[in-house]
Amino acid sequence: MSKGRLDALLDGLGIKLVPVYRRRLAAQSHARGTMHEIRNQYGDGHLVMTLRCIRQTKNNRDELWSETIGAVSDILIQRPDWAIERAGAVLDAFDHIPLGILRGKAVARRPWPVRATLRTLIYEHLERILDEPEQRLAV
Repeated sequence: MSKGRLDALLDGLGIKLVPVYRRRLAAQSHARGTMHEIRNQYGDGHLVMTLRCIRQTKNNRDELWSETIGAVSDILIQRPDWAIERAGAVLDAFDHIPLGILRGKAVARRPWPVRATLRTLIYEHLERILDEPEQRLAV
């Protein structure tokens, strides 16, 4: 049986999707539905950039939770100036953002939606790293 297009795309990123009844290991995710949703709505390039923000960082390589993937995607859609014009800086910024810790804080704030809370927490970090230095230079 040949792999589906999503699975083939994820192979290039070193990510394997596993069923929810199996425990996730390093570089594995249960987030097939979230990835399909993002891919169908925004395309392969956006999904790849979203996953690279997680996978290609020092401390976040295995933070492949559906809420985290969705939150990062939401931010990149909201800030195309970051995602398109400053992609390298965005990837570098994620080296300094503790996604696992932030996800834990978002989970602790339930019943608020984890994805929305996490999106705000990540955005604040990115804004400090990517926007504030420019604002200081402009003053």
